[in-house]
Order: sequence, then C-alpha cells, then structure tokens
Amino acid sequence: MKIGDIKTVYELMKDSTHMQIIWIGFLAAPFVVSAWFDLFDRIPFLGEHKLFTFIAVLIAFLLMQVVALVFDARDKKKKLLLAKIVGYMASNDYQIVRFSTLNDKLNLGVKEKELVALINTFPDKIRLAQARKKDENGNYITGPDGVEEMENAVGTLA
Repeated sequence: MKIGDIKTVYELMKDSTHMQIIWIGFLAAPFVVSAWFDLFDRIPFLGEHKLFTFIAVLIAFLLMQVVALVFDARDKKKKLLLAKIVGYMASNDYQIVRFSTLNDKLNLGVKEKELVALINTFPDKIRLAQARKKDENGNYITGPDGVEEMENAVGTLA
C-alpha cells in the first residue's frame, strides 16, 4: 500500500459517518478475516489458538464500534444544542443571552458547566460573555455596594 492510498482511505474515513464505516467493515470482512488468519498462521502461538484469537479480535472490533457510536451521539447532541441556541439568538436578534434565560426559554435543562463546555467546543460559533443579572420580575440585581451583579452568558461572534 502506498502513501497516497493511505491518504485516500483516511480522507474517505474522515468524512464518513459511523454507520457507513460499519457497512464498509461488513463488506470488507471476508478480506479482513483472510488477512487476520494469514497473520495468525505466521505467529506460532496465535496459530494454535486461531478461534480464540479471532473471537478476541472480533470482540475488540465490536467494542470499538460501540464506543464510536457513543461519541457520535455526544457530538450530535452538542451540535443540536448549538443549533438551538444560535437559532434562538438569531430569531430574536440577540447578541448576548444569559445562561438562565436559555434554560428558561428553550427548556434545555443543562448546567452552566455544560454550556461553558459547549462554548469551548465551538469557539468559532459562540463565545462566553457576561450579562447583567435579573430577578424574577425582570429588574436588574445590584449588590450591597450598588454594583450590578453579572452572570455568564452566551454571545455571538461579530
């Protein structure tokens, strides 16, 4: 296999979904199994225990697929949350929205640290900002020293 072939395979795999990779793996299975058995024949200890070794390789492959699907689900959840937030901000023409407002208006049910992690995941889309804190009546909260209290917010990039 040449370097150009490896780059081509890498580009195809990078742009594929996990389900596409699973289907490719299924279609390539006869060739891969043959290659694994050839490898088992060359290594003395593995040649004696082909079945157990192949089962171990198959279990490892299945575990990798499960882990890949879990990470894919997390990525999709983050992208959906980002789309909800950006869509809400764009539809209302907001530049900054408090975390508490997002949770109230969009029923997100996410904690502040999850929103900060989302901002860190997509720094090219949204940013961490500060906004004045409001009470239940919509009035801005000031501290005992007369300074307005601030809370974390999501801001769009200008």
